[in-house]
Amino acid sequence: MNNAKKTVLAFVINVDWYFDLHWLQRALAAKAAGYDVHLVMSFTDQEIFKRFAGLGFTCHAWQIERKSLNPFFNLKGFLALRRYLKTIAPDIIHAITIKPNIYVGLLAHGLKVPYVLSVTGTGTVFSGQSLLIKVVRPIIRGLYKSLWCKAGLRKIIFENSEDRDYFVRTGLCAEPEAVLILGAGVNTEIFLPVPESVTDKPVILFAARLLWDKGLGDLVAAAKLLRERGVNFEIQVAGIIDKDTMNAIDESVLQDWHNEGWITWLGTVKNMPDLIAQANIVVLPSFYGEGVPRILIEAASCQRAMVTTDMPGCREIVKHGINGLLVPAQNVPELADALQHLLENPGVRKAMGQAGRTMVEQEYSEQQVIEHTLAIYRGLLA
Repeated sequence: MNNAKKTVLAFVINVDWYFDLHWLQRALAAKAAGYDVHLVMSFTDQEIFKRFAGLGFTCHAWQIERKSLNPFFNLKGFLALRRYLKTIAPDIIHAITIKPNIYVGLLAHGLKVPYVLSVTGTGTVFSGQSLLIKVVRPIIRGLYKSLWCKAGLRKIIFENSEDRDYFVRTGLCAEPEAVLILGAGVNTEIFLPVPESVTDKPVILFAARLLWDKGLGDLVAAAKLLRERGVNFEIQVAGIIDKDTMNAIDESVLQDWHNEGWITWLGTVKNMPDLIAQANIVVLPSFYGEGVPRILIEAASCQRAMVTTDMPGCREIVKHGINGLLVPAQNVPELADALQHLLENPGVRKAMGQAGRTMVEQEYSEQQVIEHTLAIYRGLLA
């Protein structure tokens, strides 16, 4: 890389806290590799803005309508992004999540610079079953097909093999440009294996964005079945309440469940290694279009058995009977059965936890994800 003029890399993403959780380490690695890194996103927290700026990134506050499913977006936000990118004059752009992907792909017709799209799961747009979603879905597919895709100047990163295969099979991208990078990766030196606490009241941990599609309502229903069976346990719930997203769970609902004794509501917790360490089982009964859920990678790294749904992304990391259990999505009785099996069999939990740690070390380490991502940038720039 020419030290006289740094290669300019622009990340375009919907919101700051999501970038902080899932993408910051890759941005730092790019900066360390000599890139001039610009961040274009909605900043909801000035402390995050200041921290990112302090790390040496150039930050651009971009207003984007996250909640709306209008496939024709808001013209103001689209034109603002166009102005930002013309000012930044990036050598390469990396867009993340569905709206930034579509915006950048459409703008690339005029910019004609290499770009990367990250499909971090198919989300509600591809997995939802409401009438509105079914109307919008073919329009979103049409927009994806209209993106600028000159050979050799675009790569699309998928977090699980099923999403990649779907995009290739349905003509949303060409096979040579579809790349698989398994999730965001995890620092295995921070998320260390910790023996379970010996207790007569095992802890089930749910830690994710507080969306109905993540299955917390099903978990509460399963808890009621387990209590009827006389099973002893505690469900701890932690996560971000994302009010700008469809299907967000209102905090009043969480507080009601807490007051009724179905869950222990912890709020937003930043120290995830300690949170996972005090749990016996990690659960994610999601019916959302996941990439590879970060909480499951972290749980596996900490040597915890998992229960999740037999859905793309979830079954990428959890292998049934090996490092966890898979249950059908939105099937409360089977979810309760799986949890009861692990609650009553600590030896099974221990063996599954050890298998999960091995899997993470081999396939999901943060360093592997960083190296693969930087290699994509180098290939496109070449």
